[in-house]
Amino acid sequence: MLLNLYLWVNKNLKKYGLIVLCLLGILITAFPCSAFSEDSSSAETITVQLNGITREINLVRVDLKDPAYRIEAAVAKGQVGKVDSLPGIAMQLADDETEVIAAINGTFFNAYSDLQPAGNIFIDGKPVYISNSGTTIGFTADNRIELTYLHTSVKGSINGNWEYPYNWEVWGINQVYYRADANALYTPHFGSQINAGSKTAIVVRNNKVVDIRKGISPIYSDGYTLVFGAQSYASMFKIGDTVDYKIQYSNIDFSAKDKKGAPMEWTHIRTAIGAGPMLIKNGKLVLDAVKEGFTGEKFTSRSQRSFIGETADRILVIGTVPDVTISELAAILMNMNLVNAMNLDGGASSGLFYKGEVIKNTGRNISNAIVITRKKTNPVRLVLNGKELFFDTDAFVENGIVMVPMRGIVESMGAEAGWDPATGTLWACIGNTKIEMWNGNSFVKVNGTYQRLPSPVLVRYNRTHIPAEFLAELFSGTVSFDSEKNMVVMNLDYTDPDDLYEDAVNAYASGNIDKAVELFQKVLDIMPKHAGTLLKLARHYDKEGNNEKACEYYERFLAIQPENYDAWNSLGWVYYKMNRLSDAKEVFAKLTNKVPNAAAYWIALGDVYAHYQIQDDVNARKCYEKALQCSSDKNQISTIQSRINKLNN
Repeated sequence: MLLNLYLWVNKNLKKYGLIVLCLLGILITAFPCSAFSEDSSSAETITVQLNGITREINLVRVDLKDPAYRIEAAVAKGQVGKVDSLPGIAMQLADDETEVIAAINGTFFNAYSDLQPAGNIFIDGKPVYISNSGTTIGFTADNRIELTYLHTSVKGSINGNWEYPYNWEVWGINQVYYRADANALYTPHFGSQINAGSKTAIVVRNNKVVDIRKGISPIYSDGYTLVFGAQSYASMFKIGDTVDYKIQYSNIDFSAKDKKGAPMEWTHIRTAIGAGPMLIKNGKLVLDAVKEGFTGEKFTSRSQRSFIGETADRILVIGTVPDVTISELAAILMNMNLVNAMNLDGGASSGLFYKGEVIKNTGRNISNAIVITRKKTNPVRLVLNGKELFFDTDAFVENGIVMVPMRGIVESMGAEAGWDPATGTLWACIGNTKIEMWNGNSFVKVNGTYQRLPSPVLVRYNRTHIPAEFLAELFSGTVSFDSEKNMVVMNLDYTDPDDLYEDAVNAYASGNIDKAVELFQKVLDIMPKHAGTLLKLARHYDKEGNNEKACEYYERFLAIQPENYDAWNSLGWVYYKMNRLSDAKEVFAKLTNKVPNAAAYWIALGDVYAHYQIQDDVNARKCYEKALQCSSDKNQISTIQSRINKLNN
């Protein structure tokens, strides 16, 4: 009853004046700084008496049901590892189409050392910093809140091969690690360069390796840079390789060593920031700071605190509370009728900003913030083949034509896009289709043939936009507009080759071989140099005894991955079975030169010399004797000796 009274009071303060609410020993008095404005936001001060001490809590409320609002995560000066004032971070997001409404400090950071954050940060649906600790709050495109324990991992591939020995992984994104064996991925949110030191940097542009180096290494705006302390990973790459990575999400299992729990869906989240501990979830007090690893004095003693949460009717509440413990903060927020809430960074980092004014000033510059913006026109959302996409620029309607971000859509299709500064040509390669276009021009080239667009190409906010209708026609798809959700819905006849590959692998494993082979062929139709598929088909036809096809796919695979000695060995034996003995001898000779201590390669070369069409017993015996010197396996030694005995007889 008192909770309902409190909410009623907040709605009727102007009419009834000051009313005091007493609940669970906490006295709360509300003083409005401003009523809800036309943009459905307000700032308030609430006075709390706790154990005889009066505290003023500064709040900002925002109606999440208003689609013009966006909740954003922002890093200081656009880079991880920098600091700025709270207003400075917030106003980075202001432009002709965007008003900054409010901001609050975000996750913890190393204020006295390297300034790195300590919690997850997601911007435009992509992780720009990974923590795998504490609590993460996520926001969908329609401002729905999800509060969870989020674990994020990064898995990568080379030339479409997601399996050993061409799969790789990194520890995190944009972290600075001080261990010599650390592996990390750096995006433009880290800056324009990274000092790899003695580690190996793999520089990637448009999903292609363009440089491999040590020391100072660039991070290009159209790519990322991998830094490997593990030489086993670094040695896998070569210039020209196609590289890709996937983000995998799961719940944190606080009892597990690697903290990775059950898989979870997170791709629908546009913005997220991690801190903690979690205070309230689904209306219940869930505070367990120790479980989340928050055990230091700063969490057990009283301090300045910041928080973020929501009410049952989807009012976002952000605010700062002075001189309280985490448990006292949780009790206060329960009394305020929040149904979801978490703790943010506090102490000298705690600050609150509203409509150009600093309500609570931080005691230092900070590394990141949660910023609430309001678009002057409702943002146009974008769904492609059933999945909502998030970019740093929105789709928009120009003269009745829906314009969509070209690069973002192309890359979400697993393809490439770029710009040739010499000619001003914007280009995209999607499978066997190459598109060339120019800003302000209504004509594009598709595989060398000019086509007219329904509206000229437009570069807005430094991003190329093209008519959605053009892509729908090009890929035999459809485009529609959901006016209720203000959403462009595109369905294109195009499939990511990596998704097809995964389906093919699963079909093969389940025994549906014909279906798997069909899917593998479809992958190659889209990406002819998909190394994982080429190797799978080579192994399949080798097993089936189809030497001609096995040979074809091994050769195509090795043209991409020439350092795969196991595949060379298999190809050598295919040559042997095809009576291409000179080719087989060349392959095995190369392998014995590359790996001189591998007995299997010496045995294979000896078998070629011993073949009845060659009968070079002298060289065959030399190879077998070399194999004996290399082998310590009893069964293998017995096999070698039997071959030598056969030569002697």
